[in-house]
Amino acid sequence: MTSHTAADEAAIRRLLDQYCHGLDRRDFELLRDVFTPDADLSYCGGLRRFVGGESMRDVIVDLNAAFGPVDHALSSLLITVDKDGHGDTARAEYHIKATMLKADEPTIVIRVVDFRDELRRTPAGWRVSKRQHTPMFQYELPSTKIDFPGVGGVEYRMPEARPN
Repeated sequence: MTSHTAADEAAIRRLLDQYCHGLDRRDFELLRDVFTPDADLSYCGGLRRFVGGESMRDVIVDLNAAFGPVDHALSSLLITVDKDGHGDTARAEYHIKATMLKADEPTIVIRVVDFRDELRRTPAGWRVSKRQHTPMFQYELPSTKIDFPGVGGVEYRMPEARPN
């Protein structure tokens, strides 16, 4: 692996972490910047399709409306940077495990989703130009208050948005 490829892989990993962070914080500007303006995005196994990061806002708001705090963790990441061309395209395959507290009941939903991305190098850095988002499985568990030994319990709350 060349240092150029290693730097590209690190930048792509950071971009995908940015996607997870944007979802967790509901930071739609951060999410929008993960994608090219013309990105071909297929979500929910093809049931939701849209173009570009800008159009993603309504879909993400809709998909997360039933949940309070969420956590998205990326795993099984495999990045392949195009070596035949100029190194300006790449593919990423990975899973994201979403742990989500239902907004209206004390239930945790855990969903694992398979992602297949095509990425393109842009003047602003790597961006997702095509995505397939396919749910693999999910399960639900009861939730309890957060309890710190010797301190007591606290209610769930959303983290504050980051300052601009």
